[in-house]
Amino acid sequence: MKSSVERRSDILTLLQKSGSERVEDLARQFNVSNVTIRKDLNALEKSGYITRSHGFAVLSTRLVVELPNVTKETRCLELKQKIGQLAATLLVPEERIIIDSGTTTKEIVTHIGDLPLTVLTNGLDTAMALVNCPNVELRMTGGVLRKGAMSFSGVMADNNLRYNRFDKVFLGVDGFDLNKGVTTFNEQEAQLNRLMCRAAHKIIVMADSSKFGQYSDFVICEANQIDMLISDENLPAHYRTYLENHGIEVLIA
Repeated sequence: MKSSVERRSDILTLLQKSGSERVEDLARQFNVSNVTIRKDLNALEKSGYITRSHGFAVLSTRLVVELPNVTKETRCLELKQKIGQLAATLLVPEERIIIDSGTTTKEIVTHIGDLPLTVLTNGLDTAMALVNCPNVELRMTGGVLRKGAMSFSGVMADNNLRYNRFDKVFLGVDGFDLNKGVTTFNEQEAQLNRLMCRAAHKIIVMADSSKFGQYSDFVICEANQIDMLISDENLPAHYRTYLENHGIEVLIA
């Protein structure tokens, strides 16, 4: 049987697709009691991810609480791996790139191999993975570590971005909404992400389909300001149409 953390992650993934589910149907699907499912839903509602209404669990479009990396790593893992593999095909030898912190962007590292690159990252776990890439010149932003997110941000990180230029930034996001924009939970990290976008010639957002229609408090950029989106086959059709109509390339892993 799955742990409560894994089950709640799967519930959110299911609600990303359907929007709402009956409590009884969730209990049956996850092969647990109604009491267990209600405990899961109470926890998710308390964290701001869902609302409860007349026996239904309804997905909230506003992301209130950030999940720790240890939880994010289990969500949509197969999709993240496919997105990371596709993103890695865009790498060119001797490029200077930024890999933003995050469980999706980290998946690029697996496919770098012996490619010669200069890589800047604000992700501690991403940096540790890059140690195993023999021809990568690894640079870190520095700054203050947010342990739950395994990411650095702050004045030191900002200053490192202001005086450097890169070919591409691979950006991880917490929410992607056509009206609210590309968003993240942390104000300092949003500032750092904006500087990453300014420092890079090409802005590539990596986001699985669970991120669409979601938003949090701090805007990185408008949806039409990116250059490319890499997502999965569950990307809503109207998102793809909007982005392509604005000249943004969309790749499906």
